[in-house]
Amino acid sequence: AQKARVARNGLLVAAVLVSVLALGVSMMPFGGSGDDLGARGDAGRQPVADPELSVPSVPSLPPATSKPAGKATESTGKSQKPGKPESSDRHTEPQGTSSPTDRAEGRESEDPACRVEYDLVNQWPDGFQATVTVTTNESLDSWRVSWSFRDGQQVGQMWDASVSQNGSRVTATAADYNKSVQAGDDLAFGFLSTWHGKNSPPYDFELNGRDCAKTG
Repeated sequence: AQKARVARNGLLVAAVLVSVLALGVSMMPFGGSGDDLGARGDAGRQPVADPELSVPSVPSLPPATSKPAGKATESTGKSQKPGKPESSDRHTEPQGTSSPTDRAEGRESEDPACRVEYDLVNQWPDGFQATVTVTTNESLDSWRVSWSFRDGQQVGQMWDASVSQNGSRVTATAADYNKSVQAGDDLAFGFLSTWHGKNSPPYDFELNGRDCAKTG
């Protein structure tokens, strides 16, 4: 009888536990799981997306048939050094120089800057007087006339110009009152000089460093 009572009590306890479990199951919401509840709880939250990583672009490779820029000249079959133009078959004469024919015949490639006339006015045993007249082809703001002596003549006095002499080379420089000369006009000056043995006329006249043609 004691064992039967214990068995009945055990069954009663089990029935109570089953009822409680059934009641708990009936109170649970249907149509979702625990994961869904967690998802609904986070429904108001927006997931933070990781920024997209930029993938570096791969440089495009040149076509297999292209050639390096440094060897572009090889396609022409000629090697050319930098800074030197290709030689031409045409032979041209440099500008500003006279042709061989002109040099052989003694002709000047350019017109002289002036024409000069040397006049021996008077001469005595150890000295002489002379004048120089220069016709310029260009207008001048100042002038300087130079020439050379052959026989050691020495200029001692000059008028209408100032004189300087270095060896056989004599230079006459314009005075303040006659330094301006129009194109085609004359400039003139005179001087006294010494001579010994021979008194050859001067040569190699220049006006401001440019050759003059001697007319007398």
